[in-house]
Amino acid sequence: MTWLEKEIERNKRRLERIETNPDWTMLQANRLLYEMELDLRQRQLEAWRTGNQPMANIEYATLIMNAMGFLGLDLMGAADRTRLADQYFDILRAEGYPDTACDRTIVCLAMCINKDFPPPDIVLAHNTACHMELTSFKAIGEHFDKPVFTLDGGLEANEDSLRFVADQLGEFIEFAEAKIPGVRYDEERMIELINVERKAMACLSEINALRAHEPCLLSALDAFRLPRFTSYYPDPHRALRYFEEWRDEMKDRAEKGIGVLEEEKLRLLWVVTGPFYFNPFYLLARRGVAIPALQFGWMTRAFGINYPSFGDTTEYGRPLTPIEEQARQLNSNSWAVLGETWVNDTLEAAEFMKVDGMIYYVQIGCTATAGLGRVVAEAGEKRLGIPTLLMEGRQLDSKFKSQEECEQELEAFVDLCLSRKGTGGT
Repeated sequence: MTWLEKEIERNKRRLERIETNPDWTMLQANRLLYEMELDLRQRQLEAWRTGNQPMANIEYATLIMNAMGFLGLDLMGAADRTRLADQYFDILRAEGYPDTACDRTIVCLAMCINKDFPPPDIVLAHNTACHMELTSFKAIGEHFDKPVFTLDGGLEANEDSLRFVADQLGEFIEFAEAKIPGVRYDEERMIELINVERKAMACLSEINALRAHEPCLLSALDAFRLPRFTSYYPDPHRALRYFEEWRDEMKDRAEKGIGVLEEEKLRLLWVVTGPFYFNPFYLLARRGVAIPALQFGWMTRAFGINYPSFGDTTEYGRPLTPIEEQARQLNSNSWAVLGETWVNDTLEAAEFMKVDGMIYYVQIGCTATAGLGRVVAEAGEKRLGIPTLLMEGRQLDSKFKSQEECEQELEAFVDLCLSRKGTGGT
């Protein structure tokens, strides 16, 4: 059984568990989320087996890919869900690829080599999140002899970078239409998707405002979940309903004053990523620690607190074309841009969420954020007066650091934060 087939079965079990043994601390909207995930995986498997729909890696350029008729392959997202990836690291080493890059950027390549996940029919390689993702996408295309188009994102969101990226997207459309039979860019579909996305981003803006509520309204597992753009999914309108249900559920909890912890002693912002081979949040919940958010490249931006999004006319002083809307979104990621952008966004999230400290996961191989950990920690202490745990680790390789080592670091940091807050170490 391939990983993709196993993931289909796992989502079925998730839905059954929600039906038979619901957890009141988790969002009930997750039911719809897992239904969408199940549908996406089933469609990916069918397209892989039958070739009835061309597939493309859909990270970030979701509007363009959907509007062209591609079925999206979430290469990085699939890698995240492998939990332990020992066999994939062995495959990479045997093939002569490095095993020291960010785990998600290299494990997805091994998943395709192992025939656990389908390789895309065309690759849009870009540095919107980081240079390692661009390199990985190119490696997948070259390994499977698929057409590759390389896109360079802007370092800052301005008129020049908007035009720069939009021009490249136009070139990609021409490239894809020439390389993949039957693929055509549909601007009416693009406009429809933008309208759905605009409504979803409005929901996420409300959700993120509610993350600051005390007591915390989200379990750490729900807070840690990376939202997907609605156009990730074959049915974006259904995905919009998920965000609406998520928002309404949090509003209801806020009105009723329902927190997810019996006693909230601390609030910590988790930053970058984390170990996927175990769940660190059980320990934190036992200690009365709330995690209202995961700060990642779009937390304060496209999924944001105050950053302009789809349909906004103030940022550039004019309405944007559909292609420019995609370019704006690609330029709004605070990874792989100026270091000060990442630092300022992280501190903005910490201040907005009213946290007592930060857990900054220094992901080995993350060229975008690892070196900035110390800068964030020092700035957090100076500007906000909060401590930061720089927790070095990997996402999918438990051999680098064991669960026990991670838990010891977390316990010590919780004690420190409680002591600084004046509530003792228990």
